[in-house]
Amino acid sequence: MIRPTTMLLLLLAAAPVLAGADGDPATLYERGAYRRAAALAATRGDAASLAVLARVRALEGEYEAAVATAERAVKAAPGSADAHYALSEAHGLRARDAGPLKALGSARAFKREAEAALAVDPGHVESLMALIEFHRMAPGIVGGDKKKRSALLDRLVAADPVRGWGMRAQDALREKDTTRAELCWRKAIELDPASARAKAALAQWLAGSRRDVPLAEKLAAEATALEPWRIAPWQVLAAVQAHQKRWEELDATLAKSEAAMDGRRDAWFSAGRQLVSDHVEPVRAERYLRHYLGAEPEPAAPTPAVARWRLALALEQQAKKPEAIAELQTAVQLDPELDPARKDLQRLKR
Repeated sequence: MIRPTTMLLLLLAAAPVLAGADGDPATLYERGAYRRAAALAATRGDAASLAVLARVRALEGEYEAAVATAERAVKAAPGSADAHYALSEAHGLRARDAGPLKALGSARAFKREAEAALAVDPGHVESLMALIEFHRMAPGIVGGDKKKRSALLDRLVAADPVRGWGMRAQDALREKDTTRAELCWRKAIELDPASARAKAALAQWLAGSRRDVPLAEKLAAEATALEPWRIAPWQVLAAVQAHQKRWEELDATLAKSEAAMDGRRDAWFSAGRQLVSDHVEPVRAERYLRHYLGAEPEPAAPTPAVARWRLALALEQQAKKPEAIAELQTAVQLDPELDPARKDLQRLKR
């Protein structure tokens, strides 16, 4: 285990990189500091801040508040593509979780506002991405049209080649064409060699598929050097080093990630999950997962319910059945729809 003095030095060396973003809710949001972004945005009344606040509320599942706040943003600045997009996103996430009747209305509102954003800014990246997914998934009754995807994807590639080629990679994976998917991600890096997003995306896939783990680690390390606040590459490094049992490097990576990401502990969860999946070092996995649970996760991070489910499996691997059952019960209470936790609870109670 890494010594406390060494840990302190690592934390000091990886000073938070968000300090310069404290005055900008949009930058804080982009860098994953969602609660700080919302707290700052809530003190302001301008359209840009309201749009950020609406996006955080939507991530938190507070859809009515998100829609109301985004509507205020649009009213304050009808010519803001970001405001229209925030309103479309709020409607889209509400549609995802709503019943059939409400979902129809919310889906139509999503499409209307995303198209309004593109009318203001034809190259608005988030709106292009959202509409591409909408036309892939939505039925015709709410305006979905798969034939429109190709033109929208071409526009996305022109506006943001990294994310455009990333979406082409995802399309290739849906068609089970892994070779084409990898070529798409490599094309993104070729077009923008300094893109941490592009390197992180390819690293995630290479590590997850075990196609080329050394390259995945190299790309992830490069991405953290370019944009230390980006979450995904730290998760790749943590999972790879955990799987390879490189404990000293792993502890260093976790310390650096938490400092660089303004206290976010996503990489700790990734390391613990990997060890649980590998059925190795359950005591270490328990420590990592308990550390993750020691701070409230940001919206869109692994939920406490999911973390407690993984913690329960680490406890089970230590033959601590009563403690494992208790964690599973808590996980199911927190999220009654977490089917894997419910199934494991039934299994352990037999």
